[in-house]
Amino acid sequence: MMRLIFVILLALFTSHSALAKPIVADLSSHVIEIHSGFSGTELLLFGARNDPGDILVVVRGPERDFIVRRKQQVLGLWVNREQERFESLPYFYAVSSSRPVDMIKGLNNFSSLEINPNDIIHETGSFGPRDHFASALLRQLWSSGLYQQEPNTVEFFGETLFKTTIEFPDDMPRGIYTAEVYLISDGQLVGVQSTPIHVYKTGFDAFVYDSAHNNSVFYGLAAIIIATSFGMGASQLFRRS
Repeated sequence: MMRLIFVILLALFTSHSALAKPIVADLSSHVIEIHSGFSGTELLLFGARNDPGDILVVVRGPERDFIVRRKQQVLGLWVNREQERFESLPYFYAVSSSRPVDMIKGLNNFSSLEINPNDIIHETGSFGPRDHFASALLRQLWSSGLYQQEPNTVEFFGETLFKTTIEFPDDMPRGIYTAEVYLISDGQLVGVQSTPIHVYKTGFDAFVYDSAHNNSVFYGLAAIIIATSFGMGASQLFRRS
């Protein structure tokens, strides 16, 4: 089914208006709904290039702050002694490319675009004390699946058409994501396109989430009342038995 959608939608990209641009791309859907049975999902990104070059697809999730702490043993106890705060980092970050990123000529020239996760966290050219915390944070994000790098996953059909699949984990946060497509040729950025992805919760999950974040006092009181009611009900059952 996904391949059929890809074939139908790519037929629209063979028009003269599409080929007039260096690159043009779109998604199989711009909306992801998170419900109680959500177990992750995937989207198809497809497009066409009018110039030769490598394709990179970068998907960024909502930004948040991260705090990395280093523990030290003091009198037999492990306590937090040092910490670093990294602000406004994407909570989700996935890179797909037509070949390995380190083989793409001139990619280091575009560090300001933060195409590589290392460009997001490592702020200086030299490796200082803060970078030890940055490396630890990156390892955690990679191991959790929130940061992904998939080389050779952009598939070409002929010289023009291409596609790739973007996988999202089951614990993805809601918010606005962006899918960025870059065309790089001989160390030059030839074309770029950015497309939004809207992720939101639905049903009872959305009600609980909104209550916890927007009406924290009411949510806390409701949680206490529900917990107390369950406790009283359980005690009555034990008494009867």
